[in-house]
Amino acid sequence: MNIGLYVARRESGMTQKEVAEMLGIHHQSYCNKEKGHTDFTIKQGLQLTRIFDKTLDELFGGNDDDKRTTA
Repeated sequence: MNIGLYVARRESGMTQKEVAEMLGIHHQSYCNKEKGHTDFTIKQGLQLTRIFDKTLDELFGGNDDDKRTTA
């Protein structure tokens, strides 16, 4: 699941259907993308940054526990 995207959508008070309409895609397609079953296109990802006023990393990036450091 794209937690950052889910949180941004919920905080905005928007439904999946509303966001899907803004992206010009079917509601079920958006649902699958938000759940992480399929990927957003680059264009859709950029549209989402404008819709939610967030960066790509805020919407799709992993948390700090997911990042690996090299020594």
